Amino acid sequence: MDLFSVTSDNLFTPVTDARSAQMQNMSIRALNDGLKQFTAGKYDVAIASFKKSISFAPTTDSALNAADYMARSYVIQGNTQAAIGAYTKALKVAPNRDDLHVQLGNLYTSNKDYTNALAQYKLGVKYNASPANLFSLGQGYLGAGQTDQAMLQFQRLKQQQPNGPYGDFGMGQTYAKQGNHQAAIDSFQKALAKKGDYLNAYSEMGRAYVDNGQMDQAKQQAATLNTLSPVDTTLANGLNQYIYQKSKPQIVQANASKVFTPFLASLGPGTPVNAMGFYTLSQANASQTVSMVFKFSKQMDQRSVENVFNWNIARAIGTGRGDGYNSDMSPPSSDVNLQPTPLGVYYDTATQSATVLFNLTQNATADGTIDPRHINFSFAGKDVTGLTMDKTANMYSGYAGVA
Repeated sequence: MDLFSVTSDNLFTPVTDARSAQMQNMSIRALNDGLKQFTAGKYDVAIASFKKSISFAPTTDSALNAADYMARSYVIQGNTQAAIGAYTKALKVAPNRDDLHVQLGNLYTSNKDYTNALAQYKLGVKYNASPANLFSLGQGYLGAGQTDQAMLQFQRLKQQQPNGPYGDFGMGQTYAKQGNHQAAIDSFQKALAKKGDYLNAYSEMGRAYVDNGQMDQAKQQAATLNTLSPVDTTLANGLNQYIYQKSKPQIVQANASKVFTPFLASLGPGTPVNAMGFYTLSQANASQTVSMVFKFSKQMDQRSVENVFNWNIARAIGTGRGDGYNSDMSPPSSDVNLQPTPLGVYYDTATQSATVLFNLTQNATADGTIDPRHINFSFAGKDVTGLTMDKTANMYSGYAGVA
């Protein structure tokens, strides 16, 4: 038989004298060759060597280890199905190899096949209820959505390793999936008290803070991840992206338009309408279209932004501290009103900015006044993910800025 042409169907078929010392030694040598090739990144050649190792002594530990590394080679090459096949055949020979059950479960998990993954993790624990296998089984239950069963496994793990972080970490994951975010945070903190450099715990705790509405604390976890792992920023970047996705949008800035006539929001009470720099407004009952540009903290839903009924333009209502229209004093009869609904809104996705157009109209005696600094512009729409505005930053006025 040509050992280089061994097929997946006959990998584990015993050969003559497969249990002999000579065949076992040949299997070990082929395994060692494959490991060297695997380490060098020569995966095709390594797979051929692993197949040889298996064919020499299919029921030995060397053959089973060769099957394990052959499957790993397939995974690196992106051939998950071939890897699953390798583990499945190996487990027919040695069904009590708990490590292979767990590896096969991990492959099913990567394929989002949580039912088969859970079955393999259960077998892993059946043959060896080690802390690592209990952790994998807990993860399997989480993937299958069985949070109560997951919690039991993590509690068993915690009993086995009371000074280890992994039971608390798994319990934190489970609480988070159940929506009990504060309990999740407490569990992650316990895990970190036992292992201060547990990066995944910082990452998961940051996400729990986000889901609990504690954005500042979530940002602290991202900063800690950057400090602890300045080279590999995968977890920090993932957490920052989650924070961004889950943060409610805000108005962060207001500017004068460079395209349309700007509304001069910095001018205060008693500003003559015709002194705002518009020749048109010197005429009685004349109107001029003016604009404000508002920049958002994140990408917004264009239809929502351009829906004029999501915007409101109104005089500020004061608290006696000069923050109301006309600095909290009764406005003169010459003051003009603005329409609460804009004429139109245009959203620029490139700059995450909305240009709001509205009319400023002179009164009948051409002596109209206005307090631009105490006009509130508010927005009640949503971002591209459907999150509504942060109510602490959905309004702007020249006096208060963004509020």
